[in-house]
Amino acid sequence: MRRHTAPRGTTLARRRNFAALWAESSVTNLADGVVQLTLPLMAVSMTRSPALVTGVSFANTLPWLLLSLPAGALADRVDRRRLMMMTALARVVILAALVAGVLAGLLPLAGLYAAALLLGTGQVLSQTTRMSVVQMVVPRNRMESAFAKLTASDTVANEFVGPPLGGVLAASGSAVALGAGGIGYAVAVLALVIMTGGYRSAHGRVPSAAGSSLRGEIWEGVKYVWEERVLRMLLLAAGVAGACWAAWNAVIVVYAVAPGPLGLTRSAFGLLMGALGVGGVVGAFAAPLLSRWLGRRVVLVGSMACYALLLGTPAVSSSPGLIAATTMVGGVGSGAWNVAYSSLRALVVPDEMMGRYSGASRLASWGSMPLGAALAGATAELGGVRGVFWAGGIVCSAALMMTLRVVLSRKFHEIDALTKTPDSSASESVR
Repeated sequence: MRRHTAPRGTTLARRRNFAALWAESSVTNLADGVVQLTLPLMAVSMTRSPALVTGVSFANTLPWLLLSLPAGALADRVDRRRLMMMTALARVVILAALVAGVLAGLLPLAGLYAAALLLGTGQVLSQTTRMSVVQMVVPRNRMESAFAKLTASDTVANEFVGPPLGGVLAASGSAVALGAGGIGYAVAVLALVIMTGGYRSAHGRVPSAAGSSLRGEIWEGVKYVWEERVLRMLLLAAGVAGACWAAWNAVIVVYAVAPGPLGLTRSAFGLLMGALGVGGVVGAFAAPLLSRWLGRRVVLVGSMACYALLLGTPAVSSSPGLIAATTMVGGVGSGAWNVAYSSLRALVVPDEMMGRYSGASRLASWGSMPLGAALAGATAELGGVRGVFWAGGIVCSAALMMTLRVVLSRKFHEIDALTKTPDSSASESVR
């Protein structure tokens, strides 16, 4: 098994580059949180059909299913920082066009779907590429700490600050909320400008690689993921949970916002979704400590259990307080899982394969989301919104059993032990 590639550059340069990457990630996720809450609220104002409302979530997450693998291969071919900059600039342009449509009163529901699809494409490119950059600036012995910082700040921005802020801004007008998101993506570009050095992978710097088939490179990445049995099975569990999460996320706005059963205002709905962020921050910062005390396997299993609780609670309760509490618990599980799994992946997967592995990883864990959103719409139309929550809780419980089986295997123990092996080439810390 190949080892993690040591980061390049001086200690000061690595710290500055990580700080810039951290800032870019935080502000991008803040903009994502605002925009992704605003889009379904706009849909609710256009139609009360659960199927049509979930169409926004379907369009926004569909690129994870269609483009994750090509995005990963692209990240291994080109300068990753430049790709992130171009993606952020494209999202600024898309939001500007969307704001213009809203102000002119000419935005149909189909136009909202198209914008959601394009913004989702930008998210695929941005998220996949960023995960490939982390190990280029972070030393091995600080990997889990770095992912904890990134996950915590991303969670605060995307789930804690973003949704409430989006709710407040959307109450003032959809154009205001969308414009704020565009400003966020523009600031992300400025953060990336601060980073120095080249960010091509070892694969991308090989002349012959540039002329190789993109399809062949994608297949090479898929083959690598398939051969890493433990990571593959954890990805499968994450994919199942991701589909369930997308189903919950697609219909929760119908369930929560008046005249839904919870009867919440737009601003209150933003606060409810912000509970995910509170839990996510706790889970992200607690994950490295819990991994040292209890082991990574306990963190992974406990995280999936928290997720199952989040998904199933609305099936049996319409109490805003209880749902907010279990939403926060689900956030804890999400944050802890992201840190535990991401650090495991980054320490095992070599740099030249990281883009393609990240693409395959996102395909498995997030590519299932449009399928979950589509099934949620059909289920809600046929059996009611609560049927979606019942199905999500049950299916996620199956993912929990799958995770438990994987982490108890001998192979997982061998990989987990390998990631704890000291690496003398990576003695610097990320601050």
